[in-house]
Amino acid sequence: MMRLITLLAAVCLLAGCGRGEGAPETSQQWQAPRSVNLPVLMYHHIDDSGGADATISEAGFRRQMDVLRDNGYTPVRLDELLSFADGTGDLPEKPVCITFDDGYMSTYQRAFPILGEYGFPGIVFVIGCSVGHHAYYKDTDYPLTPHFGLEQMDEMASSGRMAVQSHTYDMHQWAPFEDTDAPRTSMLPLEGESEQAYTQALEEDFRLEADVLAEGGVERIDALAFPLGRHTDLTDQVLARLGVRATFTVDESRINTLVQGQADCLFGLGRMNMSDSVTDEALLTYLGQ
Repeated sequence: MMRLITLLAAVCLLAGCGRGEGAPETSQQWQAPRSVNLPVLMYHHIDDSGGADATISEAGFRRQMDVLRDNGYTPVRLDELLSFADGTGDLPEKPVCITFDDGYMSTYQRAFPILGEYGFPGIVFVIGCSVGHHAYYKDTDYPLTPHFGLEQMDEMASSGRMAVQSHTYDMHQWAPFEDTDAPRTSMLPLEGESEQAYTQALEEDFRLEADVLAEGGVERIDALAFPLGRHTDLTDQVLARLGVRATFTVDESRINTLVQGQADCLFGLGRMNMSDSVTDEALLTYLGQ
């Protein structure tokens, strides 16, 4: 009799007897969302000699691309970052993002083809009012480092390798060249500016920037680099409402931890300013974070 009871109990366990209605067939271990650290490199102008804080030599730029390649880092596209934050895509184990500010002609003439040689993507953040200005600052006689135009923008945007995004339309003014007592050198509110007036200024600048980028083949503004890295909570709120999904600062001390499926993890990303003075050791330290 005891053997029969034991046998019936074993059959019951195998058949799932005693399991509550609706209970899962098997238990699954919960897994936390995947997270990765994303170092972001910030470049400006590239020329033959370099030597300035916002200028790097072409040889120096190539050397730094060698450091990325030789140490197993994978430069990632903007759309890859967005899909990771949305939870619909993944990133490599050692991602890095290569960015360029302002929209200089050297980004098109030097950086763009060099990145092509390495098979690396990048992002260029464009000052809208400077697009196509090859010699002078706006409508003045002040000399300007040449900026690329709509034709070059369209070529880069269409390549799939260089995303073209916003550095504002005209919120990165150079104060000595402006004929106003209150130049807007960054996205911070002007002294005494009301919240409503500031919001309207942001919205108008965004509209003008979107119009210029659209002429150059850019469908929408998903990302923006803050001029001088400066912004407020209200800046972030307005940009998010306008559809911006990633923002970039100039804070190289920040560790950019991205969490898969966390939409706001791309806001306020820090970047390391790159020049010829950045040694390979310093770059590797930053990359390792």
